[in-house]
Amino acid sequence: MAKVISFATQKGGVGKSTLLMLTASAVHNRTNKKVLVIDCDPQKSVKDIYATEGADKEQSYDVISFNWKQPRAEENFDKTLALAEKKYDAIFLDVPGRIEGKEIYFSVLVSDVVIVPVVASVLDMRATIRFLKTLPMIKEMKEKQGYNFDVFGIVNKKDQTVEHQKLKELAGIGGMEFFYSPISNLVRYKRGISTVYDITDPTIKDDEFNQYFDEFCTKCLF
Repeated sequence: MAKVISFATQKGGVGKSTLLMLTASAVHNRTNKKVLVIDCDPQKSVKDIYATEGADKEQSYDVISFNWKQPRAEENFDKTLALAEKKYDAIFLDVPGRIEGKEIYFSVLVSDVVIVPVVASVLDMRATIRFLKTLPMIKEMKEKQGYNFDVFGIVNKKDQTVEHQKLKELAGIGGMEFFYSPISNLVRYKRGISTVYDITDPTIKDDEFNQYFDEFCTKCLF
């Protein structure tokens, strides 16, 4: 059975799609897992990058987009996921950033793991809290059906500002557990977005992305 991992947040600009692509590329290149990304975000960032990589796509993980505006969207989403689970080992969902829409609810509902990128700003933190408070109901539903449901926060775009100390206040809300490994606000992450290539050499043990990825594999993938 495939592991379904959604990258979800209510606030745009926190690096959700970028972190998803970096993570999916690392899983694709460093493990024997067959990877699919379902791009459910209206901005279609993952699908656009996938399309621009041209001939290199043959070396990429697979990417499909899903339009939540289509008729019978929930039914078609369930069918798409059911077919994908037979073919892939890891399915990443780039979840739309609209807490009031049905899209985010159904995307999270089918997930085994939810990754929440968190940025240290007042507006981002407020939006994250609103999103996290919607998750306990889903967790209860999943557990009654015998499924696990884990929520992990990733400190993203980390810098030296004092606001990062306040992120600790979000731990535990909606059952979210923070990763020990943050992702810094480095230009290389913006330049290195790819559905084909790994962001860094996996043998560099003290590289922060490698530390994040090791934790991701331990807690979310294996």
